[in-house]
Amino acid sequence: MKDRKTKWLAVAMAGTATAALAQGQTPEAQPDRAVEPVVLKPLRPEPRNRIGLSYRMGLNITVDFRKLGGLAPVSNPGAETGGAVDRTYDNGYNLVDITGNNHGPGFENTTWNWGYTGGGSVQGNTLVMSSSSSPATARSENNGDDPQHGFELTYSRQYWERGNWRFGFEGGLGYTHLNVSDSRRLVATVHRITDTFDVTGIVLPPAPYQGTYEGPGPVIRSEPSQRQSSVIVSSTNTIVGGRELEAHVFSLRLGPYAEVPLNDRFTLLMSGGLYLAIGDTKFSFHEEVTVPGTGTEVHRGSHSQTDFLVGGYVGVNIAYALTEEIDVFAGAQFQGAGTSVNKARGKVSVLDIGESIVVSIGASYSF
Repeated sequence: MKDRKTKWLAVAMAGTATAALAQGQTPEAQPDRAVEPVVLKPLRPEPRNRIGLSYRMGLNITVDFRKLGGLAPVSNPGAETGGAVDRTYDNGYNLVDITGNNHGPGFENTTWNWGYTGGGSVQGNTLVMSSSSSPATARSENNGDDPQHGFELTYSRQYWERGNWRFGFEGGLGYTHLNVSDSRRLVATVHRITDTFDVTGIVLPPAPYQGTYEGPGPVIRSEPSQRQSSVIVSSTNTIVGGRELEAHVFSLRLGPYAEVPLNDRFTLLMSGGLYLAIGDTKFSFHEEVTVPGTGTEVHRGSHSQTDFLVGGYVGVNIAYALTEEIDVFAGAQFQGAGTSVNKARGKVSVLDIGESIVVSIGASYSF
């Protein structure tokens, strides 16, 4: 990396003429002594090729886990209107009975095929029943495990010079192993439909009560007098478990470089160009979703895939010359190649290497 331009070594061995000059005599005074010629020998040409091997630490590489959770409704309250409709709830039911929910004049749209599980469902002159579900909308974002370790083999070729500056092209083949996991406890969002049935003047049997299709039994309205939809976020609605993304990333860098000596030992090198990455990723997860009063679901899954990503890089290195051929160096690169999206049973992992920083330490050999 130093000034390795072609040099010439002049080796002149003077004979008697040199000795004569040293004694103040002329060459003619020593006619019997021959003068040996000057011999010019070229040193080897300046090296233009360089290979290097470096250890690399990847920073600011993150993984998002999305579409987590999800608890399917175990009940179906049906449409808000309609007398002959089966309605099921987390804490009861209101179904069509043998009469088709028609118990005569003044008792249309009523049923004795109903039931409820808890005394908390009775609120004054009303019977309140609800149906809950939890969508798979939870996220765990910006997960990382810096640094991510890898290595790179490089080759560069010098093509131009201008003053102290040298210019050429470089290429690099790299490998990085990524492993990012997350086991934080998440809060599940709950969607709840609450139906209120007017039971004024009706003596309700104590809970738990289960009416039948054939009856008989006390009859209540088969249509809710009021329906309310709500979104509930509570620390009791939980998603527990773990998520993990493992990736083997093979990379290729191609681009020009420029270098300039700072002194006899140190050299500054700047580079930039195309960055290609092939990522072999495996996303796996297991989770348990709990909504009190509704139920618990367990989800598991995994999926492997290969992605091809295209981006760019810029970098700077400082090299120190140990010998004419061997240098040690340290540097950093900013590189980006977008995101890799892996899906497993509806869950999603997003590997983001769009704004990653790589710190490298290595050695190179010039020839």
